[in-house]
Amino acid sequence: MFDLIFVTGNQRKLEQARMILAKYPINLTNQKIETPEIQHTDCQKVAEFSAKYASDHLGKSVVVTDAAYYIEALNGFPGPFIKFINQWFTPQDLLNLMSGKENRTVYSPVCVTYCEPGKDPVSFIARNSGKLAIEAQGEGSTIDQLYIPQGYDKPIGTLSETERLSLWNMDCWIKLAEYLVKEYNLTSA
Repeated sequence: MFDLIFVTGNQRKLEQARMILAKYPINLTNQKIETPEIQHTDCQKVAEFSAKYASDHLGKSVVVTDAAYYIEALNGFPGPFIKFINQWFTPQDLLNLMSGKENRTVYSPVCVTYCEPGKDPVSFIARNSGKLAIEAQGEGSTIDQLYIPQGYDKPIGTLSETERLSLWNMDCWIKLAEYLVKEYNLTSA
């Protein structure tokens, strides 16, 4: 069994990741630690810095996730700074920034990054897209009430928690698992 620490305090994300990794010889635990977040517009760079910090700090193999929302009409704003937008902006504040803009396209990558102490991080990225709603709907953060993923007609804030978590891109986790199986020649017990 390959031991891996998911650096998160979010139990739902941990449960989903465990469910995805259940068919692989990977023992996923979690540890919540504060990692410094570099100020960068690329969520992959942010995730890689955090993963490197966490693996070196803990002295163990870790995985971190990060996501971003790049709104085309706002020149990519807010990008990976979504945590701050959710703290500072109401849904209406963000909609006000979109006043008079027709392009509502949002590019929303999700990054799963693996790192072990003393080594460079390895990232797996899902490239998602969607659009910004015309009005807030549902519950949750500012972005949850406004972001409509491709294939949906309502913001993620209207979806069940299971549906929301499914948008965290299982394929990234599967790519990570396949990488670890190949890299470390893991076999099922």
